[in-house]
Amino acid sequence: MAVYAVNYSVIKISGFLCAAFLLSSCNKNVDDAALKTAKLHYEVGQPYQLGNRWIYPEENFAYKGTGIAVVSSKSGKQITADGEIYDAQSMTGAHQTLQLPAIVQVRNMDNGREITIRLNDRPASTTDRILELTPKAASLLGLVKGSVAKVEIIEDEKRSQDLAFKLPNGPQTQMQVSTAPLETIKVESLDGTQPLKSDTRHLEQPQENNVQALTPLEELPAQYRQGAATNGQLWIDGGSFTSSVYANRLAARMGGRLVNTYTGGRRVIRVRSGPYSSVEQADQNLDSLLKSGIKGAKIIVE
Repeated sequence: MAVYAVNYSVIKISGFLCAAFLLSSCNKNVDDAALKTAKLHYEVGQPYQLGNRWIYPEENFAYKGTGIAVVSSKSGKQITADGEIYDAQSMTGAHQTLQLPAIVQVRNMDNGREITIRLNDRPASTTDRILELTPKAASLLGLVKGSVAKVEIIEDEKRSQDLAFKLPNGPQTQMQVSTAPLETIKVESLDGTQPLKSDTRHLEQPQENNVQALTPLEELPAQYRQGAATNGQLWIDGGSFTSSVYANRLAARMGGRLVNTYTGGRRVIRVRSGPYSSVEQADQNLDSLLKSGIKGAKIIVE
């Protein structure tokens, strides 16, 4: 597999957390005073609304998914959802639901190119775009501004967990416990014949579970790997069920069909409509489904 590299260096500045009840991504340029108070941190975030859709972020270190990717329209100094500073020349991107930051491999299913990026923000697009890429990352994947690509996203579980456990607000921080105080143990005879006496032994204290010292995040190399193109068809996924009764009801509303899959040995029924011949057609049908009340619908590629 051929590797094409472009060397560059960037300096990362930490950012601050956007209000949880708003869209996690900050979309306006900020001044230098705000940049100085920026704080890099681990972020999952609260549900947020994009157009007619509600998005529900979640922690998932074994994520694998498909969808449509676009080039980010951001410019200038903006603070990302995990507190970094947006850099158009960095190998980073914005994802709808995954915890931030996270390391993922992105494959353009149309041309076979693959890149590795760090997710650090939420998409700003009100259409169903699972991923937004910086212009640098997008160009290596074969995208130009205004174009779209069918992509497969596979998370690097170990590297993503390592990031989560070393950053403020991550799982490591939440698991910290208070250090037990030193105590004096009093010893007394059960039959009452011995006078009360003190034992100056100290109770054993648990070690503090400290977060590692915060260091700048690693800059990922600007390179792509050439793999095989697999194309893939556009579908709309309406949701997953364990009961065929509810799955059939949704399929009737969508004009879709049932697809049986198995997760951990358990059957999961997915409701899908399609395939669609173009992204525009998928967008139109998705918009109709969302307006009809099917809020969990999303575009996938298979």
